[in-house]
Amino acid sequence: MRSRFRLFLSFAALVIGSNQLPARGQDNGETDRVANQTSERVARLNPKSVLVGIQGGCLFESQLCETLESNLRASLTNSISGIQFVNRGDVAQLLKKRGYLSIDVYEESLIRRVASEMGADIVVIENLTWEPRGYELTSKIVKVSGDKEVSTFKINIARSAQDTDDKPILVKDTETGVTLVIPRQKTNHSPPLYFPGCLKCPDPAYPEDARKKGLEGVMVFLVTVSDKGEGEQIALVKTFDAGLTADAVQTLRTWVFKPAIGPDGKAFATRVPVEVTYRLLR
Repeated sequence: MRSRFRLFLSFAALVIGSNQLPARGQDNGETDRVANQTSERVARLNPKSVLVGIQGGCLFESQLCETLESNLRASLTNSISGIQFVNRGDVAQLLKKRGYLSIDVYEESLIRRVASEMGADIVVIENLTWEPRGYELTSKIVKVSGDKEVSTFKINIARSAQDTDDKPILVKDTETGVTLVIPRQKTNHSPPLYFPGCLKCPDPAYPEDARKKGLEGVMVFLVTVSDKGEGEQIALVKTFDAGLTADAVQTLRTWVFKPAIGPDGKAFATRVPVEVTYRLLR
């Protein structure tokens, strides 16, 4: 069994091809193309209700994701009679009732988990990924039944002159003050700022009875790393066994982190996804 602190495995460098990125004036046409591709693929699945979710990268330039969503909704409305759309505000309210933070709404795994409860047949996840010469705008289609990824469409878009900073975007939960750190592709700051790290993060126990049953899978949690480096507000996103989940939570409570540090040199509380993987060695 191994555990994985996903925050730090998500920052691998991305490679952009040699094709010229579209100029700013071409963005709407390119966004239309992705919206139409997504709509055509979704229409073949004949859904009654669609949930359009966004990841934190959309906050780099929110207008790009807003345009994609607007075009997608219009295209789906024209192609599927009676199509319904789940209100993201309703999703946020459901998550709040379940004890999640407001900033957790940007976590893809969590959106996919609650989609069925919201009556959605299909989830479309939009995101912007920071790249050295621009953004990659993506539209991922997920079939709620079976949580199956169907298709992903993507385009490269030039970055506006207003978004040239390499610092991450910091989004605070209004009630707790906990911060979600949305990184660019890389940072030139030394030493690294903003991001927490693991100082002592042992694997949870892998009980013998679980091994005998052949239990394997991935658990996903959202954890608040406090300014003192403690794991708090541990929220389950995805699991495969209730007993192992309880063991994993107890272990996560013992983890010791290096807290995120701001440019002022002060530690601050951050919200991070953590994956715990149980895998039998064969």
